[in-house]
Amino acid sequence: MSHRISIRRVAVSALLAGVLLAALVPSMAGAATPRAGYYNGTTAQTAQGLDSSVGFKVFKYGSFNGTVRKVLSVSTKLQLTCASGEVKEDRYLVYIITGGQINKYGKFKWSGNGFSIRGRFTTRTSAKGTLSRTVGDCKAEGVTWTAKRSTGGLPIPS
Repeated sequence: MSHRISIRRVAVSALLAGVLLAALVPSMAGAATPRAGYYNGTTAQTAQGLDSSVGFKVFKYGSFNGTVRKVLSVSTKLQLTCASGEVKEDRYLVYIITGGQINKYGKFKWSGNGFSIRGRFTTRTSAKGTLSRTVGDCKAEGVTWTAKRSTGGLPIPS
């Protein structure tokens, strides 16, 4: 019994693997490279009937290391639950000077002043993640969110 490998079979297998890899790489690259602009969305609190939202700005600039993308600002409107059981509305806005960089996988995180956000871009124009906010003994922890790129009511060019 001969165990020879056909050159034709090896060539066809290599070609098929190359085609599959080429098909997967653009979709992975698109998810990891968000477009600059404003993103707005809702949180899991909205689904619970509470008034809640999230928004952030992605900024793109050049550096010695190439093009860098970062989250420049974040705004949220959340319902915080206090130790007494009382629910309070909290609006938070922060401009991120250091940190907030979006890595090559489309992920970002930032925390400070009782607020933290983690996110991942699922496409070039949409993201999802979690956030937490603490003010005194009132908090909202692990709130999930989704956001899409917006232009403040103007149509987005395709």
